[in-house]
Amino acid sequence: MDKSTLMERKIDCHTHIVSPEIREEYFRRTSGYALVMQFPESILANEKCIETVTGDNRLFLNACIDLKVPIPLQLHTIEAHLDDWKVVGLKIYLSYQSGKASDKALYPIYEFAARHELTVTFHTGLCSLVLPSDNDIEGSAARYIAKAAEDFPTVNFVIAHMDDPRFTECIRIVSEHDNLYTDFSGAYETGTKEGNDVDGAIRTFGDAIHSQPGTERKILYGTDFCPPINLAQLDEYDYSIEKIFPPEVFPLIYYENCLRAFPRLKRYLEAQ
Repeated sequence: MDKSTLMERKIDCHTHIVSPEIREEYFRRTSGYALVMQFPESILANEKCIETVTGDNRLFLNACIDLKVPIPLQLHTIEAHLDDWKVVGLKIYLSYQSGKASDKALYPIYEFAARHELTVTFHTGLCSLVLPSDNDIEGSAARYIAKAAEDFPTVNFVIAHMDDPRFTECIRIVSEHDNLYTDFSGAYETGTKEGNDVDGAIRTFGDAIHSQPGTERKILYGTDFCPPINLAQLDEYDYSIEKIFPPEVFPLIYYENCLRAFPRLKRYLEAQ
């Protein structure tokens, strides 16, 4: 497969294309499919998110679960709109909102995900420099997500941002669980040390990723694209993948791993 074809066959597993304006900028610069992470309104207002997703056959929704709002009502609303919103997963904003993935209060979310073949993505580790946060970095640790993954083996979980900065520990945990995946989306936010030293960040990510065998099947391509919060980087992720992985595994990173991680996405794509 030549590079031009590969670049068209991409699934960005982690974006915040929550408005028509952001969508226009994103697809002016790249192509493929993208999964949209809805924000809780308490973190960032994104009232156009759902209509932006439903109006474009390249976009699919990860509906947010706001941990500061009763969970059952949120699940009831999502359940009523699974197909018309093109929901492929749920997003939980640990770190930003206090809590651990292993808290029993969150288990109804995973039971819901199991019933509907949804994937659960967690924000982990450090937060954006510009968004409001409870700053519960410890609560978002990958080891708590591992406990949830063990208790719900039919649900796939994504540890977004590779549990920044606990990269090597995250990769070890991911490698030990068939239903765990991770990405390094959002790494190059303007103003961060990674954003100021991309090659240094690549060495750090590469060392962690290569510390365990077979990790190329557990890494997802994701950018965290959201220009309103200084996340407009795209080329940096292609550059990182080219530096960290050999070309023969690019199809895994860009496309195939995401289809395994998000089984409901595969169903929607096959129906197009």
